[in-house]
Amino acid sequence: MNARGSEFLARLREEVLIGDGAIGTLLSDSEHRPDLRPERLNLLQPQLIREIHSAYVNAGAQLLETNTFGANRTKLGSLNHPQEVAEINSVAAELAKSAAGDQAYVAGAVGPLRMTLTPDQTVPHTDDEIREFFREPIVALANGGVDLLLLETFSDLRQLLLAIEVAKTVTDLPVIAQMTFQEHGHTLTGVTVAQAMDSLVQAGADVIGSNCGRGVRCVISAVETMARSGDCLISAFPNAGMPQFVDGRYRFAAPLPYMVDSAERMVQAGVNLVGGCCGTTPDTIRRMAERLRSRKPSVRVRIEAAVPPAVVPAEPKGPIPAPPPAGSLLHQLDTADRYYGLPVEKRPGRRPMVVVELDPPRGLNFGPIIKRAQQLRDMGVDAITVADNPVATLHMGNLGFSEIVQREADIPVILHMACRDSNKLGIQSKLLEAHVRGMRTILALTGDPSKVGDTPGATSVYDLNSFDLIELIAKFNRGVNDSELSIAGRTEYTIGVAFDPNGRNLKAVVDKLRRKVERGAHFAMTQPMYDVVRYHEMIAATQEFKTPIFVGIMPLLSERNAEYLHNEVPGIKLTDDARSRMKGFSGKEGRKMGNRIAMELIDQMFPTADAFYLIPPQKFTEMAVELMAHIQSKIPAPEASGVSGA
Repeated sequence: MNARGSEFLARLREEVLIGDGAIGTLLSDSEHRPDLRPERLNLLQPQLIREIHSAYVNAGAQLLETNTFGANRTKLGSLNHPQEVAEINSVAAELAKSAAGDQAYVAGAVGPLRMTLTPDQTVPHTDDEIREFFREPIVALANGGVDLLLLETFSDLRQLLLAIEVAKTVTDLPVIAQMTFQEHGHTLTGVTVAQAMDSLVQAGADVIGSNCGRGVRCVISAVETMARSGDCLISAFPNAGMPQFVDGRYRFAAPLPYMVDSAERMVQAGVNLVGGCCGTTPDTIRRMAERLRSRKPSVRVRIEAAVPPAVVPAEPKGPIPAPPPAGSLLHQLDTADRYYGLPVEKRPGRRPMVVVELDPPRGLNFGPIIKRAQQLRDMGVDAITVADNPVATLHMGNLGFSEIVQREADIPVILHMACRDSNKLGIQSKLLEAHVRGMRTILALTGDPSKVGDTPGATSVYDLNSFDLIELIAKFNRGVNDSELSIAGRTEYTIGVAFDPNGRNLKAVVDKLRRKVERGAHFAMTQPMYDVVRYHEMIAATQEFKTPIFVGIMPLLSERNAEYLHNEVPGIKLTDDARSRMKGFSGKEGRKMGNRIAMELIDQMFPTADAFYLIPPQKFTEMAVELMAHIQSKIPAPEASGVSGA
């Protein structure tokens, strides 16, 4: 271990040291471009960052953190530019060192990775990728001359353990490992304080602690548990209370006396290093230093407790998919016995399931759509699918509309749920509400970005992607929310996913479907298909899955519509034959030709299809009526039975 690092740990055993406070809080009050990542200011406004460090040294901080919390490729958006990561971290180390002089130690700050980079990248990072994303800033900080490393604000124990592994492998620096805990003493992923502490000690962390979270009390609770459970060095960096969003900025309102009293309480419990996180300022640190600097560490009262081992998989494998819940739509499949070994509601003759997409209205008049749903129900359609602001265009909310469809048309609904418009909290709330409203089937989608829609200024949230949403719904089906807390019951969702078999690389999209199935998907719905050859290739490639495929059938309207779909809409590819046959057609004759092509596709797919997903143009939903009539005409008539008379 390096000399400064060894000295730092030795002092922690003999005296309480004072850390610094927030950097982001001070930056939000300064004149800098709010659209920039704070870490980039190390390069663009180095004097500003140096002044913040100096303010904390003058306030009495004995440990400075570099301005590098999010200086990794996943947070900076520099996936193809690791050199930017190295430059930012190296310069940040130099800035902190120049301000610290011989009055403070410098800790290289490393925060968690963003596990989903963009809405299109839906695969969680592998262990090796995570190691590499951490290695780059850690090496740069070490080369920049930091005295130790501070890994902070982690809620994912797996990520933190991998970061510690990297730090111990590529440097000789001490490591502080801090996690964020909720009110009930667990992380957002369900790991308890005791489990985290046990795992972090075994991984080789030199100091263990807590920071950030939902105010001071969560950190107090966590570090008091740590102090009662072990002899390791402990750190605490709480937020200044709960944030409020005021005039476009987050403000923290915990009074200074309360923060100082809380810091003293944690030191009395056995904390060795105390500082501040979000909302704390040099004034906070000055008051803490005045009361606590040079105090001897408190004698701890240790309470032995059995600690169940934390389950930290090497890589996310996803749950093994279970059969769909009782009463699922999928039990009606003629192939349900093949997929699930379940009894089937037999029909007279084999017929694939049929679902039809009817989107919510773009205004208040939903009556005509309900009448169409009733008509399709009477024709034998098995379910209506209801999109969630499709193509990011404004429609009536699909949850309330779906409840109306189920009630007024007496037909099940497949509720589309996109991750675009709600954060993780809102989506979980929607899952609870949807179950109470009678929804039982959800199509889990990432969702088209808001910028392609019709609402200027609308933003996309994307806290989750489709993979995350599948896992989240599967948790609700097990009776817990994302934090593994009970929801006082279980949801009974059948989980559907989107599947695009039209691209050049069928193997890649089949692999993507496999990962969705591993995470809990029960069925898949394809993009519209026009190529029968590709359809049969898809069927062959997905035989290993116990996952019914609903084949998308979208009738064309005109030559112009066909060319638009083929050339401009992602995931839709027409055959040359379909485009040629639509040439010159429009209006009523165009729709007639479009349905003729769709019927021919149905004819060729019928013998092997699990289900058809009919996607009529929403201004011409009568086209679905014609397609359903064609499907019904293909069902073999039941054989006549009787007794011949003498």
